[in-house]
Amino acid sequence: MTDDQLQQLLQTAVDAALAASVCIRKYFGGPALGVRKKRDGSPVTLADQEAETVIRAHLLSSASTSPLDILGEEQGFTGQGTRWRWTIDPIDGTRSFIHGIPLFGTMIALQDMQDQRPMLGVIHLPVLGVTYAGARGLGATCNGKVLRLPESVSIEDAIIGVGDVAQFVAANRYEDYRRLSAMHGYVRGYTDCFGHGLVVCGALGAMLDPALNPWDILPTQALIEEAGGMTLIQPSQVPGKVDSLFGNRALVQHLADELSFGAAAAAFDI
Repeated sequence: MTDDQLQQLLQTAVDAALAASVCIRKYFGGPALGVRKKRDGSPVTLADQEAETVIRAHLLSSASTSPLDILGEEQGFTGQGTRWRWTIDPIDGTRSFIHGIPLFGTMIALQDMQDQRPMLGVIHLPVLGVTYAGARGLGATCNGKVLRLPESVSIEDAIIGVGDVAQFVAANRYEDYRRLSAMHGYVRGYTDCFGHGLVVCGALGAMLDPALNPWDILPTQALIEEAGGMTLIQPSQVPGKVDSLFGNRALVQHLADELSFGAAAAAFDI
């Protein structure tokens, strides 16, 4: 894939996220969310379903290459098993969305199935008007501003983000949560893609986030690595999911050593 093709695909993903934000904002704060529980107990709304439909249609109609496979949180897998696969999380942070908290967003990635790594990633926070976008070899931006993480940051000068405690419990990593909190006094729960974006732009030094689906981490991995950071991924004890530690390269390595997280990323295919 050429840089020009990748740049076009990145713009396609940004445009798809922006298009979905129209229906997401239409539902946000309203009374008719159509909330129901999925098989895994997580909530889904009409906005989730409609936003994914919009994104899928945009990706299929606007891509500069032949149609690519798509794996979405709400509608599953469609495609022919090609080398390239889009992943879609139409609303990452549905619980926040339901409760009227504007810290949710849309996540889109393009994954190279040969090496299991993301080629590009987009995180769009529709209520906040923030868009993170990045692609392999093309760098990462926030609303067009180039992002570059520092070479290192000390843990004393950093804020560390974590996912929900329920995720740590489910992944049998509550001891990591406890150790991290005992080690550092500034551990905060900026969950979902809002927290991921804070790491990408350097506001958080690193984040430990267990029990993630591919659509939860692939966009972040692309962005973090293009901003000069590091992403470590391990298979989770929650079947079919992964645990991830990402952020400033030196800080991630320090935390990985302290928590025995592992020094090599583990590829996954779902």
